[in-house]
Amino acid sequence: MTETAVARSARVTTELGAPWMVNIITSVIAGFAVHAPAWGLFVATISGVIPMLVILLGVRRGIASDRHVTEIEDRHWVIPAILAIVCLGLIIEILRGAPRELIAWTVAALVVLVGIGIVTIRGGWKVSVHTAVAAGTTVLLAMIAAPWFLLALPLTGLLGWSRVWLGDHTRGQVVVGAGLGAVLAAAAYLLAS
Repeated sequence: MTETAVARSARVTTELGAPWMVNIITSVIAGFAVHAPAWGLFVATISGVIPMLVILLGVRRGIASDRHVTEIEDRHWVIPAILAIVCLGLIIEILRGAPRELIAWTVAALVVLVGIGIVTIRGGWKVSVHTAVAAGTTVLLAMIAAPWFLLALPLTGLLGWSRVWLGDHTRGQVVVGAGLGAVLAAAAYLLAS
């Protein structure tokens, strides 16, 4: 494989595994798994669509470096903004009677984001949101839909490779992201469901 092909593979993997995209796809799957596709779309909107629009607006205004928020300083406003969006969405889910499983899914997403925020903002370390979301949602799908979704966990490793190859993270940052995402998502889901 030539370096150009490797670079292209890394970029495509990073784009396909972007947190907003993974959140949209997995939330829709979760909605179908609990026979509530409209609620799945709602969760996809609050966890993927709106956060990405906020990030793109930040890029446009010059307060975010890029759509992957690769600069740690940019995460200081992005993480709280996304937390606010997801919290508002969670309140709507609760008040409007969303399925308990999807409420627990949203709680798990919040807990993962808080964990990432603590490590990033308080600890000053740029943990990989890509691998945290990928591992976390994979574990959630295994819990909410079917255990065979765990077979997708190696894709988190592939995604981590792409983030390291592109120079956006260290190996440690992608490993910690994946572990943080999987553990916090599973624990929060179990406690909230």
